[in-house]
Amino acid sequence: MKPVLFEGCAGWLHEAAGTTGVVLCNPHGHEAMWSHRAFRHLAADLAAAGLPVLRFDYPGTGDSAGTDADGEHIAWCVHGILGAVAALREQAGVSRVVLCGLRLGATLAVLAAEALAAREPDVVAGLVLLAPVVSGRAYLRELRALHTSWVNNVIPDIELTPPTDGSLDVLAYRFQPDTVTTLEGLRLARRRGCPAPRVLLLDAWPGATSPVAEMGTLYRASGAEVTLGTFGEYPGMMQAAEYAQVPESAWQEVLAWVRPAVAAGRRCAAPGLPAPGNESPALECEVDGVREKRVWLDRGRQFGILCQPARRGASDVAVLFPNTGGNHHVGDGRVFVSLSRELARHGVTALRLDLSTLGDSPAPARQMSIPAVYAQSACDDASAAVDWLRAQGYKRIVMSGVCSGAFISLHVALRNPAVNGLVLANLAKFRWDDADTAAVNERVQSMRGYVAAVRRAQNWQRLWRGQVKVWPILSGFVRRCTRRVVQRGAAAVARWRGGDDTTTVTGFARAAMRELDRRGVQTDFLYGMSDIGLEEAKDRFGSNLEALQGLGNIRVRTLPTFDHSLFLADSRAALGAHLVRYLEVQLARGEPVEVSEDGAGALADAVSGTASA
Repeated sequence: MKPVLFEGCAGWLHEAAGTTGVVLCNPHGHEAMWSHRAFRHLAADLAAAGLPVLRFDYPGTGDSAGTDADGEHIAWCVHGILGAVAALREQAGVSRVVLCGLRLGATLAVLAAEALAAREPDVVAGLVLLAPVVSGRAYLRELRALHTSWVNNVIPDIELTPPTDGSLDVLAYRFQPDTVTTLEGLRLARRRGCPAPRVLLLDAWPGATSPVAEMGTLYRASGAEVTLGTFGEYPGMMQAAEYAQVPESAWQEVLAWVRPAVAAGRRCAAPGLPAPGNESPALECEVDGVREKRVWLDRGRQFGILCQPARRGASDVAVLFPNTGGNHHVGDGRVFVSLSRELARHGVTALRLDLSTLGDSPAPARQMSIPAVYAQSACDDASAAVDWLRAQGYKRIVMSGVCSGAFISLHVALRNPAVNGLVLANLAKFRWDDADTAAVNERVQSMRGYVAAVRRAQNWQRLWRGQVKVWPILSGFVRRCTRRVVQRGAAAVARWRGGDDTTTVTGFARAAMRELDRRGVQTDFLYGMSDIGLEEAKDRFGSNLEALQGLGNIRVRTLPTFDHSLFLADSRAALGAHLVRYLEVQLARGEPVEVSEDGAGALADAVSGTASA
C-alpha cells in the first residue's frame, strides 16, 4: 500500500499483479467517515485476491486539496473518479477497471462509468454498487431526518439557525446549494442504458418496491449481466466508527463476483513498492498553501501526515492530533485537516496521527470498540509519536484532542515529559476503569442535556409515536446517578483520611492537575455548557471547580455553541481560534523547561492502575 497523489486528490494504491483494477468510490460526509475502516479492508482483500485497488478522497474532502465549498462538487467528484481511473491505469498498469461505490459513491461511480463509456467503451469491466443512492431526493430526505434527530436528541440545548442559502447540514458536513440542487434532480433509474457489461447490486433495503431492484431490471433490459444481492450487514457498518463493523459476508460476495476479472489476466509481478519511510514523489506535496508529508513512525507501526509551513524555517512548536474514537486522522468535518493547514499557515507544524490500530496505519484492526479506544496501547502509540516529533527537532510539543483524543493526550502528557502543552476539547473521562467498560453501551447525557431534551416538543411527539425507548434512558440515568454518589462518597472519605487517594478517579484527576501544573504544562480544557465532560469535571473538582484554584497552568473554558463531537462548524471554529491564540503564547515563550523522566513517575504508575470510584 503506497500513497498516491493525482489532480489534487490524495489516495492509496494497493498493488497486485492483475490486469484489471478496482477504483473504490467513497460515500459522502459522515458515511465516508464511518465506513473508512470497512473500505480500507475491502481494498486490502481485493489486492490480496490479485486486483490492484485505488481508494482516494474526492476533491475538497479528506486529505485532498480544496474544500467542498469550491462549487460544482458532484461534477468535481466524478472528475476525481476519472482521475483515479487514469492514475490506476498508469501506476498499476491495468487495462480495465471495476468501479466500486458505496451509497452516493455508487451513484457517482455510475456517472463516471457513463463518461468513460462515451470515450473508451471497453475500459469499464464492471460496476459494484453497494446500497446505491437511486433517488437523490429520497437521499436528501433521509439526511434531513438524521440531522434533525441528532439535533433533538444530542444537542437539544443549543439553538441553531438553519442555513438560508439552500445548503443542507448533515452532522459535521454541509451540502452546498448547488450540490443539493444536483441531488434533487438525480434519478439513476431514469438514465439510459447501462455503462458496464457486468453489475453487482447489493440492496440494503430489499423489497417489492425497492428502487435498487428496479435499477437491476433496467440494467438487464439494457443487456448487462446483473447480479442482485442483499446487504444485510449495512446497518452494522454504517454507524459511528468506533462501533462500525466490517461487513465480512458482503465483502466475500464482492470478492467472488470480481474473481473472473482476476482469472482474465495477471502480470508476472506487481510493480515494486517503496518501503514505509522511504521517499517517493507522492510522500510530500504542496497543498492549500502548506507542505504535507506522509510519514511512518514507531518502527513503521503508525501513519501520520506532517503538515508544515510552506516556507522553511518553521518554529520549534509542533501540535499532535490523535484520533477521535475510531475515526481516521482526517476527523469529523475534516477538523484535523483544516486545523493542521491553518496552523501551518501560522508557522506551526502539526501531525495528524493514525494510531497503530486505526485509519491508514499499516495494520489496522478489523474490529474496534470503545474500550479499545481508551486502551493503554493507544496512549503508548501516541507517546511514541511525541518521541518521534522530538527526534525531528521539535522542542515544544502540544497535544490537542477531542473526547477520547483528549483522554489520550492527557495520559500521554502525564507519562511523557516531552509534552509541553494540552488543549483538550470535551474530555469526558479522566481515567478508564472496569465500571466504564461495563457501562459502555449506556446512552449518556448531561443533566442539563436531559432537561433540554424534555423541553423539546419534538421529543414528546416521538415518545407518543413509540419512536423513543424510555427504559434504556431511565435505567442508564439511574445507574449514572448511583455511580456519581458512590464516587463522591469515596472521594470524601479519602479527603477525610488526609488527602486524595489516587486509586479513586477524583483523587487521580486532582493529582494529575497538580502534576501538570508543577511541570508548567499549560493545560486548557474546552467544554460545551451542557457537555457531559463538564459535568465530569465538576464531579472531580467541585461544582465551581474549586479544586483547580491556585493552579495557574490549568484553565477551563465553557462555550455556548460547542457540541461534544464538534459536528457544528461553529464548534470546530471555536477550537481552531482557541488553539491559534494558545500557540501564539507558546511561540512567545522561551525554551521549554526540561523535566526528567522521574517527574511524573508516581502518577504514571497510578495511570495504569484500576480506579475504584
